[in-house]
Amino acid sequence: MTYSRTIAALLSVPVLGLAACGSSGGGNSDKDKIESIVKDGAKDPTTVCDHLEATVLKQLGGPAGCKKQAKTADDGDKKADIDSIDIKGDKATAKITTSKGKQTISFIKKNGDWLVTAS
Repeated sequence: MTYSRTIAALLSVPVLGLAACGSSGGGNSDKDKIESIVKDGAKDPTTVCDHLEATVLKQLGGPAGCKKQAKTADDGDKKADIDSIDIKGDKATAKITTSKGKQTISFIKKNGDWLVTAS
């Protein structure tokens, strides 16, 4: 999947939080923080724009351009499951399944914050 398609896919599928992972969304572990980004994206896809790595955000036209694209891409399909979250140091991936299939969302940790990146 290309860089822009990965971000477009991410912005087009609001992700529901996982009850199966047992997170209340208020934890401080790295896994909790990543799950929180995913849960917030389920409620409002534009919130993903607040958690994008700077290079990705710039390619989407900055905060305003990203939020516009997220609103446009939101198809209302809020059905998704996190299959796994794999954290290795300052990098992580969340594997999700939606009605459109499987996706992998990449994260990088910068200054203590997890940010969505393009692998």
